[in-house]
Amino acid sequence: MKKMTFILGLAIASIIFLAPQKKICAQTLEDAGNTFNSAIQLMQNDLPSAISKFEEVIGMCEKIGESGNELKMQAQNQLPILYYNYAVNLQASQNYDQAIEACNKAIQTGQQVNNADIIAKAVNLTAQIYMVKGNEYFKNKDFANALVSFDQAITLDSTLYRAYYGKLLVYREQDKYDEMDEMLEKVKTTSTQDLQFAEKAQALVAREYSIAAAKAIQAKNSSLALTYCDKALALGDATANTYYYQTLAANMEKKYSLAAEAAQKALELEQKDKSKIYFELGKAYEGLGRAADACAAYKNVTDGPLVQNAQYQIKQVLKCK
Repeated sequence: MKKMTFILGLAIASIIFLAPQKKICAQTLEDAGNTFNSAIQLMQNDLPSAISKFEEVIGMCEKIGESGNELKMQAQNQLPILYYNYAVNLQASQNYDQAIEACNKAIQTGQQVNNADIIAKAVNLTAQIYMVKGNEYFKNKDFANALVSFDQAITLDSTLYRAYYGKLLVYREQDKYDEMDEMLEKVKTTSTQDLQFAEKAQALVAREYSIAAAKAIQAKNSSLALTYCDKALALGDATANTYYYQTLAANMEKKYSLAAEAAQKALELEQKDKSKIYFELGKAYEGLGRAADACAAYKNVTDGPLVQNAQYQIKQVLKCK
């Protein structure tokens, strides 16, 4: 999250009032000035009370009329800054809903005095808070509210790539892969100043497709498994596991050339458990009518639960020499 800037209030200035013509007006204006000065004193240590005092000054000046306009304007200029500072404090103490309310007041009062800087900062802070809320909902597996919060953040700041990433994670948990792909593209187009983050997001999605391929194979949906393998590889997950899943699915689909090619790539990458890959390579060669190559592959199945199956193919089916 971006570092929140705590904006100090305007420097304390002494207020000199001209002697008014009417005694009753002078007393009222003096009271407003005293209240203003009290608000100034509260700014450093008690923001809510300072805000309340400045709002009181504004109300008093509105009753005074034209002679109170200058003081009223000074009080109005303080409010956006104080509301923003209060929002920063609330956010830091994890009072997120109250912080959002304070940001909204900062925006509202900032618009009244054309304080574009505070408006921009308050909008940015609100977006960041919604993103934090989305992350909290996600951790608690409240995916519906997580999506709502991330969308609220994006509405305020369409370049907030971490909010798109939050939505990506939600869709990943829900196995909504089309939506996950869409969010990955959003992350990539909005994180041009943070390329490592985009690479991280793409690697996560690529890995998810590899895992999805394994699940599809378990569900005997070999066609879908091949689709997921293609997506995993296209996104950069060129791992032994992904190529092994591609081999399994291709054999199930009787796409033996693809199975043999994928198995060879898996063998190049796998450092330990090669027997299961050799077994699938043997099946692929059998399907291609390459008995000698199938025998050689099956003979490399030397450990694990497939040894007996490989020996059966060698001795009973292929009758390898």
